[in-house]
Amino acid sequence: MKQTKSISLILAASLLLLFSACGGDGGTGGSAGTITMDVADAKPVLPEGVTNLFITFEEVFVHKAGGGWIPLTLAKSPYTIDLLQFYGGNSTELVPPAALESGHYTQVRIVVQSATLRVDDGQSIEDYTVTIPSENLKTDQEFSFEVEGGGAVHLTVDFDLSESLVVTGAPEPLSYKLKPVLHLVKTDEAATIHGSIDDQSFDNTGSDEAIVTVLSGGTEYTKLTVPKTDTGDPAEFTIFWLVPNQDYTVQIDADPALDNGPEYEEPVYAVDLQPGEIYELNSGVEILMP
Repeated sequence: MKQTKSISLILAASLLLLFSACGGDGGTGGSAGTITMDVADAKPVLPEGVTNLFITFEEVFVHKAGGGWIPLTLAKSPYTIDLLQFYGGNSTELVPPAALESGHYTQVRIVVQSATLRVDDGQSIEDYTVTIPSENLKTDQEFSFEVEGGGAVHLTVDFDLSESLVVTGAPEPLSYKLKPVLHLVKTDEAATIHGSIDDQSFDNTGSDEAIVTVLSGGTEYTKLTVPKTDTGDPAEFTIFWLVPNQDYTVQIDADPALDNGPEYEEPVYAVDLQPGEIYELNSGVEILMP
């Protein structure tokens, strides 16, 4: 018997969004709109040698307040993608435009059938089955969105692998578990943080990469790796799919192997991170760390 794993998500209060939608009759006497949902990933911090993460989505539901779960049709059913191909601002369509009756919606449920991690250690390539929790997982914060006549709802789900993939059994035998952390944002309102690290920062520490961590409300929101360039140019990085009008803190650890904490930290205030805007760290100047 086929087994599927259901991930029921009440996404962050920091992701509290009001959406509008358009269309015809939604089946309850009110107007209906359309909803579209994409899925993306950051350029995540992952175990060494990981080249692919194939994940198979089976179903997506939204929950209407005072009502029940409403299924949304996937782009394919089931739908398998390599999530690691959709970073750097790229995304892929998970739910094509679908009619959705007007009203207040409070939850999203994504049903994942399976996940497989591919690892290349330089001598062989191996696929590992990723364990998906059987229980419904909910984040500890809430979100809601409103569908009203007059527009179309377009959402992007940032499936944050740097926060979602749990590795156990190091050094051997390794096992992998998916503990999903997803961020939801209205696609055309997503904010962006951009920065660049001076090449001298890597020379000062002797490291070939830096780790950029984004905090929200004092807890880790996401993180990504920034490799040293081969040309001596500054190493640029971009953090996509951020919820606007929210405070963040960006930390940069230029020598993660030493585990001595970040060499650079900068607060990004909600007033400076408006919908659709790009915030430049260090006022757009290359960041030089000792």
